[in-house]
Amino acid sequence: MSILTLKKDFISTLEQMDRSKHRQEHFRNFCKMAYCAHAKTTTQNEERADKLEDQYMSIVGTYKNKDDVRLMPKLAHLTIQALHEKGCDFLGEIAAELGTLDKKNGQFFTPYDVSKLMALITLPDIESLIKDDGFFTLNDPAAGAGCMVLCAADIVQEKGFEPMDCMSVQVTELNKSTYYMLFVQLTWRGIAAQVIHGNSLTLETFESAYTPAAIPFLEKHGRMFKEVLKAETPVRADFEVMPMIGANQLDLFKS
Repeated sequence: MSILTLKKDFISTLEQMDRSKHRQEHFRNFCKMAYCAHAKTTTQNEERADKLEDQYMSIVGTYKNKDDVRLMPKLAHLTIQALHEKGCDFLGEIAAELGTLDKKNGQFFTPYDVSKLMALITLPDIESLIKDDGFFTLNDPAAGAGCMVLCAADIVQEKGFEPMDCMSVQVTELNKSTYYMLFVQLTWRGIAAQVIHGNSLTLETFESAYTPAAIPFLEKHGRMFKEVLKAETPVRADFEVMPMIGANQLDLFKS
């Protein structure tokens, strides 16, 4: 099925849901529910897990007709199918089409092909890095919905490697709704990542979560990142670390 068809089905499904809500609200609810469901599986903090569960159920409670909630898995299926077709920033494209981007604060959609060109220019000899160390680490301090990282994963796969096994990512996004989109896309693309809701300029961190793929990645390599963090950078007790500051978009970290 083509990406265009998947997008049409996704938006059509949104339009079938509770007409008292705008389709933008359904889209935001979908992203947040998916975030809560998956972020709960990787947190080591029981209090935070309960909070994520409460946030999930509070959204469910806003739908009087539970058949609308039962359409959420269909949206997930369409998104996963699109991401594994490769060659797209699926939720970013949907957000742009629905008009959910915060243009007043500088949010604009970057086409996939432009992002992939930037990724190709930025990434060095990936084969050598993987051969020498088993994996490499990327950082994007202004990640948006994750298009640049998705492009990097596609490039890695085109070179014959499995992104889940050989790349780890640390990404930061300031906008809360986009943070949810970012986490969901990296989760369903199978990328080991720490996703941070924060401000890379002021060094503020509001929230962060690891994607499920981070767990097998950590088990395989014994660490999530190469030299991403300075030794003095504080590490939170619940397995969350502070964002890398002063990085260019899609920086590569070498050991």
